[in-house]
Amino acid sequence: MIKIINPSILFSALSRNGRNGYDSHKYVYRGGIRTFFSMLIAAVTLGACSTMDTSPQGYYKKKNIDVPAISSFPFCSEYGCKKVEKISLSEEDWRDILEYYGDIAVDAESEREKISRTIGLFERKIGRFTGTDSDVYGTFHKMGKGQLDCVDESTNTTTYLMLLDKYGLLKFHYISMPDVRIPIIHYMGRWPHQTAVIIEKGTGVAYAVDSWFHDNGYAAEVVPLKKWKEGWKPEKHLRRGSDL
Repeated sequence: MIKIINPSILFSALSRNGRNGYDSHKYVYRGGIRTFFSMLIAAVTLGACSTMDTSPQGYYKKKNIDVPAISSFPFCSEYGCKKVEKISLSEEDWRDILEYYGDIAVDAESEREKISRTIGLFERKIGRFTGTDSDVYGTFHKMGKGQLDCVDESTNTTTYLMLLDKYGLLKFHYISMPDVRIPIIHYMGRWPHQTAVIIEKGTGVAYAVDSWFHDNGYAAEVVPLKKWKEGWKPEKHLRRGSDL
């Protein structure tokens, strides 16, 4: 059976290729364009005749990353999960996170609001251990140590969602593997982009949970995945120095 190219693997390859040929002054790729189009064609061609495990567990397996556990979980950084660290939070940290999340949500909408806020707290907590508290929004505004691209962001957000679920806090949503939007296919834009995804139980509506749009520590943007695929972005990027 022919299997589809995992979109996250496609994007990771592009991210690595682009990093090697990136011109920080002009914000352009030099080395990754040919790879982008060849892999894009392959992904589209193979996708029409294949099936794929869309579970978050399957995603971690394909990336050769340990499945998150409350006692220890992976943390990605340095573009495309090039660096993967094992993180263990203290009892005090977990108490802070669970208190911040609060009671189990009464409906799907309020659960999404709780998820959005709590992703930001995870980032603030973990950033101080990993040096990613200096991460700025987007991919090209800052490069190097302590910076995350959207593959890192979406993988880490998926991890945080799985941890909340392990604590029994997600009653109205399932967690899916991250998804990708690709220029030309999904919207008119310049670069592919990846996000974490939750699916509302009952309705089956998928939502992007995207922490890439703002500096480290801000609430993630949670929007319908269909809208996100069409190129959605927030009106402004929240920067450090503003109230969290």
